[in-house]
Amino acid sequence: MTAYDEIKIGLDTPDLHQSIQIALANIPVQQGQIEASYLGRPILTRQRLKPLTTLLNEISSYGTRNSRKIDLLIFPEVSIPYAWESMIVAWARKHTIGVICGLEHRVSKKTIAYNEVLTALPYKTENHHLACVPIRRLKRIYSPEEVFLLKNNNVKIPKQNRDAYQLIRWRGVSFAIYNCYELASIEDRSLFKGKVDFIVGTEFNRDVNYFSNIVESAARDLHCYIIQVNDSRFGDSRIVSPSQTEKMNPLRIKGGENLTFLTMKLNLKTLRDHQIRGYGLQKDSNDFKPTPPGFNVADVKARILLGK
Repeated sequence: MTAYDEIKIGLDTPDLHQSIQIALANIPVQQGQIEASYLGRPILTRQRLKPLTTLLNEISSYGTRNSRKIDLLIFPEVSIPYAWESMIVAWARKHTIGVICGLEHRVSKKTIAYNEVLTALPYKTENHHLACVPIRRLKRIYSPEEVFLLKNNNVKIPKQNRDAYQLIRWRGVSFAIYNCYELASIEDRSLFKGKVDFIVGTEFNRDVNYFSNIVESAARDLHCYIIQVNDSRFGDSRIVSPSQTEKMNPLRIKGGENLTFLTMKLNLKTLRDHQIRGYGLQKDSNDFKPTPPGFNVADVKARILLGK
């Protein structure tokens, strides 16, 4: 079984333990920008930056117009230039909004292309100061198409399965992140069964039907929310719930020319309360399907204890 690292951030102030407000960034990922990045010429123009900063401003001001601010913002795979990492981390810290985003390929001097996910997680220190922990993880499994494009442009791929997956405990919530093609591994998906409230999939993926089957199965097999964020043109960015079919996709979006976002609150307490019940009570629930065979209630109780 593949190992994973456990990362704990801001557990002294578990303000997200009951629920979390998620925002999905609905943005196009341009093939030309991806190619420019892995060819060592990333596009960092003001023209490209302005729509992104406008989107970030709208997200940071969302809480002033609504009853609850956004807690976590998620972008697609390879959607943010790696040179803008420090800007994203500073924004996350300033506004106390977590960010998960796929960074464009970072090419080393040895022409190795690193496809990484950046996770910026803000929290308040014991002295009530704002801090933010940036975490990078290298994609463990490059897709065959990605390998083909890189190698045929004389760019090397790094050693696969180098970085371990991560079980992230942040301010009372537990989650894990998969970078697109990693979700295709059934063994890797099973790592976090019972251990997470939700899984994030950052994607740049044309085969939406294939991944649709994966995330719908994963939501029930792992019994957690699945948050899938794809290029807006390919679509199927959505939140999947381990619920009956008619309630399985409470948020789903595709298309649009402008950069925008959709939000949804995940009620984590309701999910955990359901999971620690026996089948006799679960089967009559209108909120979620019963937990699958082999589901360890001790893992759920460990998540519940994060709020104590």
